[in-house]
Amino acid sequence: MGATEQKRLESPRHPLPVFRRDTPVKVFMGAGWAKGTVNSSDRDACVVYLTQLRRTTRCKDARNIIPL
Repeated sequence: MGATEQKRLESPRHPLPVFRRDTPVKVFMGAGWAKGTVNSSDRDACVVYLTQLRRTTRCKDARNIIPL
């Protein structure tokens, strides 16, 4: 595990940052990062449409989503 990965996992899980609709973000999907756009966002969850995978996902962990 690299230093940046360790730093990401040590950051707090909650609260999620609130993003505006159509904000470009990256979401960690187990095998790596996928680019997408925000559909809706609040402090508990963020719904993102992943353009590369053509699917929608709900992110509940602040460590797994970053703005571009």
